[in-house]
Amino acid sequence: MDAEELLRRYEAGERDFTGVWLIDKNLSGILLREADLSNGHLDGVTLDDADLRGANLSKARLREAAFNGANLEGADLSYVVCGQTSLSEVNLSHAKLRKAKLTESSFLNLNLSYADFTGARDFEIGRCRGATFFETIMPDGSIRSEG
Repeated sequence: MDAEELLRRYEAGERDFTGVWLIDKNLSGILLREADLSNGHLDGVTLDDADLRGANLSKARLREAAFNGANLEGADLSYVVCGQTSLSEVNLSHAKLRKAKLTESSFLNLNLSYADFTGARDFEIGRCRGATFFETIMPDGSIRSEG
């Protein structure tokens, strides 16, 4: 599927894109609110400034993906596999990242208010420069509020 087909189907009211393959696609600025992209293959995808509020990205592959400036408020990213994924100026408030694998991903100026990282792997506070934590559930289950 290419970006044009995805957008056309979304605009026609379709929301279930489970298992979609969008490797190395540029989807900057796309509106996919409440879309189901679970189990998707999104390696290398660019979703800068995308609106993914409430989207289901659980179990998606997001290696070398870019979400800079994206809105992922309330999105489900549980069990995602990230590797060298770029997240800068992203709204992850109320997002679920339970058991997410976040290897070598970069986090800069994120809103992590009420986000849930329970059981997430490779989530390091040192890589969260400028992040806002408020009632954020950390991988070990502790609650963090600062920033």
